[in-house]
Amino acid sequence: MATGKITSRSVARFKGEPGKDSCLWDTEVKGFGLRVQPSGRRSYIYKFRTPDGRRRNRKLGDETALTAEAARRAVTVWVTNKALGKPILNAKPAVQSITLRTLCDLYIEDYAKLHKKPKSIEEDSRYIERDIKPALGHKALSEIGSKDIVRLKGDFADTPVKANRVLALLSKIFNLAEEWEYREPNTNPVRHIRKFKETSRKRYLNAEELQRLEYVMEDAEVNGWTSQPVIDAIRVLQMTGARLREVLNMEWTFVDLPNGQVHLPDSKTGEKTIFLSNKARRYIGEIERKLDNPFVFPGQRKGAQLVNIQKPWRLIRERAQLNDVRIHDLRHTYASLAVAQNLSLPIVGKLHGHKSSKSTERYAHLYTDVMIAAAKKVGG
Repeated sequence: MATGKITSRSVARFKGEPGKDSCLWDTEVKGFGLRVQPSGRRSYIYKFRTPDGRRRNRKLGDETALTAEAARRAVTVWVTNKALGKPILNAKPAVQSITLRTLCDLYIEDYAKLHKKPKSIEEDSRYIERDIKPALGHKALSEIGSKDIVRLKGDFADTPVKANRVLALLSKIFNLAEEWEYREPNTNPVRHIRKFKETSRKRYLNAEELQRLEYVMEDAEVNGWTSQPVIDAIRVLQMTGARLREVLNMEWTFVDLPNGQVHLPDSKTGEKTIFLSNKARRYIGEIERKLDNPFVFPGQRKGAQLVNIQKPWRLIRERAQLNDVRIHDLRHTYASLAVAQNLSLPIVGKLHGHKSSKSTERYAHLYTDVMIAAAKKVGG
């Protein structure tokens, strides 16, 4: 625990511990300190106990907004109020007025980059820049109410899934606004806004569709109208049921062919093992390795991975007459084939890398089809 008289000089010298929440506590006023968060955010705080013994923290302001001397004067008033029995909780400084645009930038820098995966940060940034800032970015936080959120929600009525993602993101941003004291507590304007009902999309390729897809893939391979890494990636997606990002990020050092496994150090659900069928193991073993590239599916740039296969996938599915099939539907199809082989839901979930059984339950209805088919065979 760092201690010393809080002055402009001592504040400038105190850097805190990298990656940790650190404080410099004043040696003259008990409970007065400078807090440095892992993000680098620096603010003056006052820790005290209420008359009934409960611990409380109060932020005086950011270091960029207050000098050490001004913070000391403010905390001295609070100490006097505490001695006189006056409530300190009601004596906090006025909420700073910033725009939602500024808060969104703070969210990305001070929260998302510390707590979220790169892919999630990319998605949040896209929603912020394309949807949130154009609609509400210019408004001061204190001006934004539920009616503004309802109006924004209505703008996305035709895309309910996207609307719900924007609402969830906004709710988190406004919760942080309260935590960071840019808004009064319990004023989140998204709190009572109902989300749109989402209809789960289930699309599985049947045997005939899989055959059409493979015919087009073979044509692409022979005639070269799509690159070999793209073809390899799509086939491995089919054979493993892995997520697109998991396949594109796959490095040769993750691949354990003798044991039929791919060990991913990170994925959407954290560390994960992909289990390979004999067919997948043979196929991956035959992929040409580039000595100057660590990735199983190399991109065009030296040492880089394959980045995006959406454009060639659209061409492939168009030629296969599968225009409504998304790349992610290959993952669903893998699960349906596993069910058709009478594998249990827990096993399907393990193969898919699900952390929760709820994620696997979406495939439960497929067992009905399996049982009906079995009953027909038994009945002749």
